[in-house]
Amino acid sequence: MTLRVALTGGTGFVGTAIIDCLLERGFAVRALARDPGRLKRFDEIEIIEGSLSNRTELARLAEGASVFIHCAGLTHARTNAEFIAVNIEGSRAAAKASALAGAKFIHISSLAARAPNLSAYAASKHESEIAVAECGENWIGLRAPAMYGPGDSATLPYFRMVKNGFAPEPAARPSPRASILYVNDFAEAVLAAFDAAPGQVYEVGDECSDGHSWGEIGSACAAALGVKATSLRLPRWAMTAFAAPAAAVERMFGGAPMVTPGKVREFFHPDWAARETLLTSASDWRPSTPLHEGFAKTVRWYQEKDLL
Repeated sequence: MTLRVALTGGTGFVGTAIIDCLLERGFAVRALARDPGRLKRFDEIEIIEGSLSNRTELARLAEGASVFIHCAGLTHARTNAEFIAVNIEGSRAAAKASALAGAKFIHISSLAARAPNLSAYAASKHESEIAVAECGENWIGLRAPAMYGPGDSATLPYFRMVKNGFAPEPAARPSPRASILYVNDFAEAVLAAFDAAPGQVYEVGDECSDGHSWGEIGSACAAALGVKATSLRLPRWAMTAFAAPAAAVERMFGGAPMVTPGKVREFFHPDWAARETLLTSASDWRPSTPLHEGFAKTVRWYQEKDLL
């Protein structure tokens, strides 16, 4: 019997990788999408057209599923209210639908959730974990690290800066460290979580137990691009001074700002390495793509798409 998996967020960078992984493993996939045309393998999956705000559509999504993967969420928003509506209340609604259908709920959270004081985004991910836990017992939270890989538009500006000879990093001592994971490895981690003990939030790291410094990330990126890059140390005061007015202007034109004072605080946070209740301790999953290899694959994809 083919195991059915329900999924939200399938049109996004991470969700796309998860769908690929599920289909390659022979799962039957049912995905929720407001715009089904954005699902890259729409002809291979069952689609429920709708959104997190519609309980009927969420119930249809969850019906008959053994596992419900909740990947939908906002990393940038125009207002804090949007973070609350999507990241917190959307997660709550999805978890309730999963619980009513008797499915195991896999909630994709973020390492940012362990520092909710830093930003509205971090606070919303922290609160989303609490909301999910209130909806039943058969759930797992996965705190994702920074991710990259083919198809990612968020990290493309960083690769372009390094290609132009500058590797940006926070001007802080010691250098902040972060786990940074190839997206296909994370998709494999999600599938491994199917068998992990429920009622727990697990952190997902990379191949280094203490993550990577920004200097290491810049060096690996420069090597993948075949260039030499100078470290561009960005002072906190300068980034903070830029972030507030830049965010205000973007909101004036209806956009969701990428750089905000909260994101600056996240950027300078000293420790984004996965350390607590690691998924590697609860499953057989291990990251298989070291940073230099993952960056090389990502650069090739950007180049094939004429993005670099």
